[in-house]
Amino acid sequence: MRILLVEDDAHLGEIIVRGLREEGYQVDCAAGGNEAELFLRTRTYGVIVLDRMLPDIRGEELLKKWRQRDCNTPVLILTALDAVSDRVTGLKAGADDYLGKPFAFAELLARLEALQRRTSLNTSSVIKAGNLELNPQTRLLTSQKRSVLLNRLEYELMDIFLRHPGQVLGKETLAEQCWKEPWDASDNTIEAQIKNLRKKLKLIDDREWIKTMRGVGYRLEVV
Repeated sequence: MRILLVEDDAHLGEIIVRGLREEGYQVDCAAGGNEAELFLRTRTYGVIVLDRMLPDIRGEELLKKWRQRDCNTPVLILTALDAVSDRVTGLKAGADDYLGKPFAFAELLARLEALQRRTSLNTSSVIKAGNLELNPQTRLLTSQKRSVLLNRLEYELMDIFLRHPGQVLGKETLAEQCWKEPWDASDNTIEAQIKNLRKKLKLIDDREWIKTMRGVGYRLEVV
């Protein structure tokens, strides 16, 4: 699982990143809201760990923006603001969990694992974006009552696109999320799979669903 840590304390951020990587997680670290937004434009994350006191924007305001644009990535707020009223503010802003500083690293790991389990339990429900629906049980992609069956890789790609509609996803992100061995996913391999997926999409709705953002990645445009 890839984690985005949004933490402006460079020393603490380094400690958390090192600890999470030792546990097998892939981690990106942003020092503020603007940098976090840059990461989110081209990568997807299993969990976001978010400080509330950032130099450029309050963490809860940043979180509200994410939720307003349908970013459903689980968010754990990690902050020194630990009064009951602070926790209520963070949870109402859209946080899935809240941990005060100072904290025990073992508890942070346990909470991340709990969020990961909770997300896994929710993967059985139909995934929707615009007129598109993807059924995880049957791998059927549906639009306007017309359906097409996807193979495993097509399903994995469509799943990540539907969970991040309108967001540009880079080839590195697609390789990490959709291939069991990401290093086997060359640019040509990814392009070939996207081409196949586009053909399947045209069978149910003849429009350009997946746009190529040259030099950056791909974006799903839903209606």
